[in-house]
Amino acid sequence: MFERNSQFTAIKLENNQVFRLPKAYRDVQVLSGTAWITIDKQDIILKSGEKVSLPLSKNFAVISALSKSPLILEVLTDEKKAITNQFTERLTVVR
Repeated sequence: MFERNSQFTAIKLENNQVFRLPKAYRDVQVLSGTAWITIDKQDIILKSGEKVSLPLSKNFAVISALSKSPLILEVLTDEKKAITNQFTERLTVVR
């Protein structure tokens, strides 16, 4: 589902999967497919090759695939915040 690297995490979502992005992850780039991202009552649609820096928020972002082909994206983390929150937040995929 996801592959963690020191700089980024790669995520693959199939049709009908939803992903809750932990607060430490703010930069999202779509490598393949189309993503629907919701954060703070704001919807963002990204297609392959597009990227966004999500606003700082106390809320999680929710990401889902909009096409029948798999959504593959890369998320970058604020390392300091990620280390602080490593025991309180987990990468979660909901089917």
